[in-house]
Amino acid sequence: MGLAALGAALSGGQYAWTLPFAWLAFSFFAPPPTSVPMQVATWMLLPPGTAAGTWTAVVLAVAGTAAYAVAGPRR
Repeated sequence: MGLAALGAALSGGQYAWTLPFAWLAFSFFAPPPTSVPMQVATWMLLPPGTAAGTWTAVVLAVAGTAAYAVAGPRR
């Protein structure tokens, strides 16, 4: 939700899907998540309950919702 809202604020509603899709595509080609930065980068593929994945999702949800609420979708 947060990535889609952030994508809408940055690219417009028509291209809101590109940011979540690009992040997921990057996650498939990233090295194994052995460090915290790599866990943040691959948070979509981590098992539920992983601290880095949960916090990354929460931060992106808050940031994306706030950006969309303040800026709205780009036209």
